[in-house]
Amino acid sequence: MKLEKQFVSKDNKLYMLDGTEVPVVNASVLDAKFCVNEASAQNVNVFSCIELPWTQIGCDEESYNEEFLARFRDFFKALDEKKVFAFIVPVADKIPSSEDEKDAFVASFKHCARRIKDCVSVAGFAVPSLETGIDSSFFMEELSQKHEHYVFFSKDGNVLSDSSVVKF
Repeated sequence: MKLEKQFVSKDNKLYMLDGTEVPVVNASVLDAKFCVNEASAQNVNVFSCIELPWTQIGCDEESYNEEFLARFRDFFKALDEKKVFAFIVPVADKIPSSEDEKDAFVASFKHCARRIKDCVSVAGFAVPSLETGIDSSFFMEELSQKHEHYVFFSKDGNVLSDSSVVKF
C-alpha cells in the first residue's frame, strides 16, 4: 500500500501540500508506552512527536514486540480518524555498540515502519541522535524504501545540512 504525501519539507521546515507551514519546533512530546489505544489518541490534538525506545519495539527480529506494535498501530489509526499527525523519535535506550547492533537498531525501526505503514497520521521519523552512532543517510534510505511519503526530522546540525530534513 502506497500512501500519498501529506507534507513536504523545505529549508528544514515542514509544510502542508498547500504551502502552509506546520510548526514542529516545541511540538508536544509523547512517550510511546502511553500511545497504545484509542483513548490515549483522544488527548492528541496537535502535531506531536512520539519518543519510541528501541527496547519497546524489540532489539532484534527474534524479540520484536508484535503486541505493542499492533496496539501502536491502533493508536495511529485513531489519529487518522482525527486527522492529527505525529512523527516518531527513535530512542536508543540501549546504545548500539557494534555494527551488528547498529544494523539491528535500524532494522527494528524499519520493522516498526512496516507495521504502521497504512497509517496516514505518521508524518515520518526523526533521524537517530548522534550518540547512537547510526549513519543518518543509511537510516533514511532504509526507511524510505517503502515509505517514500515519510519526512525526516532532526535536531543535529550535521543532518540538518540536508535542507529536506525538518528541524524539531
